[in-house]
Amino acid sequence: MGDIKKVLFKCSVPAPLQSDRITVELCENVHLHYRNLRLEFPKKEFLLILRKLKQLDERDIKNFEYGKGLKFLISDHDLPIKTEFNNRLQVEEQENGLFHIHYKNMRIEFRDDWDGISKNIIKAIK
Repeated sequence: MGDIKKVLFKCSVPAPLQSDRITVELCENVHLHYRNLRLEFPKKEFLLILRKLKQLDERDIKNFEYGKGLKFLISDHDLPIKTEFNNRLQVEEQENGLFHIHYKNMRIEFRDDWDGISKNIIKAIK
């Protein structure tokens, strides 16, 4: 989780939509959907990440003693500095009633709990 200075807000939320989904889509770029999160990659960057993931050994993950230290399986700094949407922050209401927050190359999807989430985000950053 990182080195948290202060938790600004925390609460329980309803079960997410699409909570069992993992898909990779090829369209204007590569979309990796994991539950309610979508990451967008240019083809070249996704192929670089894919090559790195293929180098992992499943046994390292299975046999690691969780909660006892930190082990880097991949620790490179060779991704492009810029993303396709380097400066984007956008909030959308969808026709189907869902809400999307786009931040750079990431999208998070919310449903009817958006009103409470948005109010608490604003409250937390004030």
